Amino acid sequence: MPSSEHPGAVELARRFGQPDVVFTASGSAALEVAFEVLGVGAGDEVVVPDLGCPSIAAAVVRRGAVPVFVGVGPALTLSPDDVAAALSARTRAVVAAHHYGLPCDVRGIVDTLPPGITVIEDVAQTWGTLARGRISGSVGTLAVTSFGSSKPVSLGGGGALLGPPGVLRGAVSHGDVRDRRSPRPSSPARLPVRLLDDLPAAIAAADRRLAARRAAVAAFLDSDLSAHFRLPPRPPDSSAGWTRVPLYPVGPGSAAQVPRLRRTLGGVQPMHPVPPSGLPMFQDFAKRVVRGPGRPADPFLVKIG
Repeated sequence: MPSSEHPGAVELARRFGQPDVVFTASGSAALEVAFEVLGVGAGDEVVVPDLGCPSIAAAVVRRGAVPVFVGVGPALTLSPDDVAAALSARTRAVVAAHHYGLPCDVRGIVDTLPPGITVIEDVAQTWGTLARGRISGSVGTLAVTSFGSSKPVSLGGGGALLGPPGVLRGAVSHGDVRDRRSPRPSSPARLPVRLLDDLPAAIAAADRRLAARRAAVAAFLDSDLSAHFRLPPRPPDSSAGWTRVPLYPVGPGSAAQVPRLRRTLGGVQPMHPVPPSGLPMFQDFAKRVVRGPGRPADPFLVKIG
């Protein structure tokens, strides 16, 4: 059975609103495969959020392309206006990440772009969410996810690229000697087949964790703690997965409530003070940095449980 026909694979594609899926060794590998099938290469520019994990920009650099780091505002995701301001004649793709399970306005970004620029949704940190009424993962031409141990759907490792069958076909060589249609050696980007059998259970576990996180956030909103912290803004008709709960302090007394916040919800950590564009790993590579709107203050990041 081809991996895309595995019951877990069919369910994963359905839940992200995409028609097909191929599996990779990691989320980063999935992103590199996405750039490869799109023909992104040397000198091309890819717009990426200047927040969170640097793996997105690292995948751009490994393709020989130029990351264009765009700052994010209080919503902590790329905005259509800021993406539009960052475009150039060399822009080939935009990676729209749903950071911390927050809904990115991918529909607005797609509507802003001229022909020839592809949107890739990074859904590694979200699960079961909506952005402007659409399933997160379903609006971009392609979507990438990770099954790492900290991700909503966790297999302990691996990733996936989702999109149209015609685009994905042949993107990752399976090299399975039982499949005479694919005689090439096994790709280093390939997910170990044995992990596919664990995917249905991982999806069920992700559903349970999502329900628990939403219940915890609802309880927080009903408590007097919500007077000291506010959630990030979201687009209309959107929902969040809360893989981390970013909370902005409200007033000078908020800091004194952090111990109580920790006891009520879970671990509290500050946002990393250096954005990906400022990391040493990118200092020797071509890049562009577009600061974006900025934020009056960085939120605390709360891991429920």
